[in-house]
Amino acid sequence: MYRPPTTRAGAIFAMNDATKETVVIRAGARAGKTERLVGLAIEASRRGKTLLVGIGSASTTVLRSRALDRGANDMAIYEIGDLAAEIAALSEPALRFIDEPSAYGVFERAAAELFAGTWPPQDSSIETEVAELRSPERFLEHAWTLVQRLRRAEIAPRDVVERAAQGATAFYAHPPNLSSPTLLSYVNDAARSSLDVDAEELLRQHRREIDLAKILADLYARFESSLAGDLLADRCAALSRATLWLQANTDASTRGEFFFDAIFVDDAEHCDERMHDFLDALALGSRQPLTLACNEAGAHRPLQGARIERLAGGTEDPISAAVAAAVPPTVERCTNRDTEAQRTAGWIAERIAAGTAPEESTVLLRDLDDAVRFEEALHERGIATARAGQCNLFRRRDVLDAFALLCWIADPFAHDALLRILEGRRMALSDATIATLCGKAASAQDSLFGAGERAKDDDRPKALRLGDNILSGAVDPLLGDLARERVSWLRTFHGRGREIIGTMPLLDAIAALWNEGLAPWGETTDARERSRRVALEALQARIAECDAGNGLAALRALCEHLRRVAKRERTEIPYSRRVGFVTIAEIDAVIGLSFEAVAIPSLQAGAFPAYYVPPAFLFTPTYGLAARENAGGLKSTRTAKHAYVHYRYKLRERHIEQERRLFAYARSRARTALLLTASGRPTRGINTPEFLEEYRR
Repeated sequence: MYRPPTTRAGAIFAMNDATKETVVIRAGARAGKTERLVGLAIEASRRGKTLLVGIGSASTTVLRSRALDRGANDMAIYEIGDLAAEIAALSEPALRFIDEPSAYGVFERAAAELFAGTWPPQDSSIETEVAELRSPERFLEHAWTLVQRLRRAEIAPRDVVERAAQGATAFYAHPPNLSSPTLLSYVNDAARSSLDVDAEELLRQHRREIDLAKILADLYARFESSLAGDLLADRCAALSRATLWLQANTDASTRGEFFFDAIFVDDAEHCDERMHDFLDALALGSRQPLTLACNEAGAHRPLQGARIERLAGGTEDPISAAVAAAVPPTVERCTNRDTEAQRTAGWIAERIAAGTAPEESTVLLRDLDDAVRFEEALHERGIATARAGQCNLFRRRDVLDAFALLCWIADPFAHDALLRILEGRRMALSDATIATLCGKAASAQDSLFGAGERAKDDDRPKALRLGDNILSGAVDPLLGDLARERVSWLRTFHGRGREIIGTMPLLDAIAALWNEGLAPWGETTDARERSRRVALEALQARIAECDAGNGLAALRALCEHLRRVAKRERTEIPYSRRVGFVTIAEIDAVIGLSFEAVAIPSLQAGAFPAYYVPPAFLFTPTYGLAARENAGGLKSTRTAKHAYVHYRYKLRERHIEQERRLFAYARSRARTALLLTASGRPTRGINTPEFLEEYRR
């Protein structure tokens, strides 16, 4: 419940008006920090222009809801990434914003010369036999992961080689005791063998490491240069551009609508280095101090770059050291994954039958791509579902059906899309019928007698024959009556679809195509059908982000782009409170939210917590770059430095601690009822713990 700002809080405000120290509001889960923050923002809005900032879409949704509930409609409320994008656009009006898969495509093009063998030059001293490079796709993935971490830590390309050289000197000039008993007992067998090295082998690994650092730094620099040259910006680049613009424009006259007298930020424990720098720049010139609200116990992103230590400065303004009372959970272990999904759905159904609204119930997952089995189990009980969080939309059946329809309208010879349409619920053709459609056309004379030989002069690939036979009707005489009727409908639909695409705005045309070309699961009140429509809304929102334009050429370009990025697609589906829907959400998607009934399944080792897999490339302040693979090594496939750094920083333990924080945060989302489940037999929990068994004890 909201408590009005106390005299102490007001005193802090008055004191910091002069000193401009950051105010940090600390509180446990559901202890009232958001209400306190909104209250302070409302008070500040009476004195000047005020901004509320959320970290993530769910956090921003909560801020907006709390502010509007209290009649505060005169404050600006932004998600931090959206705010940075709008400010970055002021620095360059022609700037185009891209998503993560598109940014990866830019990075991939930056590496083209390296993989083509034209860089480094042959007379260069750089040796290309470095870690992971024998497998270009794998190297690119690992390099991209490292570059993203370097960007979040604000380490520029020019600093990578310098820091790598300094770190290499720190390690190789004075090697640690690689035969230490604690080190040998900590690492596994593969890493243990990497510690058996002599001076010559360490020197060779040193040279390879520096060469790798030069290659990675060059890739990083080319990527940044490509973004700047093409006027592109992903989320990270938008934060950097916005920060630079704010630092150069500190007065109200130049900042215009982005000058604020007071700034308040919720869930600040999830901010990385660039976010903190952006907020500090945003607060330059403001009349009141930057105010951050945080729950340090809920900080579960340190390995992803969150900088909790940046919250240590400023003036403390704690609400309460206590957290809200924990909800006693129901704890169960099921025999297998399907049984677990059924039990979870049954428990949700019981809560709804007992009076809990569906929208007040949620299933929280560590990985949203595991949602399908829970969705199907809930649909069987007549409960509609909606997702929230990051997931690959193109792993959903309904989304793939809808996307296939667009691809085929754009290109009638898109073989995989057309096959999916023919096998789908709308057409439902048999394998024999599809084989006939892929075959050679019947001659006109043969059709008079009902059978006959196919023409023997058609040697085209089946992919071309299938599309041509559908559009021309060349094999219609060989089809059964029902199949021929359905193929005739599809042919007519293709022509009408192209006409719709050519005459309507693209998003409206896509909605019309789906409405006519996709088979519903049932009546509009059916749980599966309601859930399908929500999934198509998410796909349509993803298409709108692409800003492809209108017309058939735009549709073709859109389909080609989405095909290209589908493998890496991680669409962010913001949380939306939908009446009558149970939310299946990624834990990060419900930051700042709480529900009456919460189910947390898959609490077995390997799922939640996830197994720890050491990154192929580590980068630390002390030791610089450390590669896992020992390229060219004769004794071991791992490098000694990677094994030592892994031990020195206790990365596995830090990963498990982060998973524990995430689990605790998920539990804290429940207000009344909580279900914890796992499937299969528990492991011994030596390297990866069993959270469910620990909780039972």
